[in-house]
Amino acid sequence: MISTLLWADEPVGYARGMHLLTKYQCQQCHAPYDARRGPTLNAIAERYASDPHAILTLETSVRNGSSGAWGNIPMAPYDVPERDLKPLVEWILSLR
Repeated sequence: MISTLLWADEPVGYARGMHLLTKYQCQQCHAPYDARRGPTLNAIAERYASDPHAILTLETSVRNGSSGAWGNIPMAPYDVPERDLKPLVEWILSLR
């Protein structure tokens, strides 16, 4: 809990982003720059770079899952609390 409070006002750095990626097991399908079952985080950041609704779009995809956006393998929904979801998505979008 203390680490979450300490991070609350700080920009989402690489260490925190990797912590969240690991905490919610996103790395099973996604990695920053290496292709796995899902797209790389860098590719996600590139695709949504000019989308003003990118944060909301990606938060919705994490919460509800998605299919067809990146090929035939669907993404299952994940229960990531809001206090971690927005920083996780912001970090992903920073990787371009």
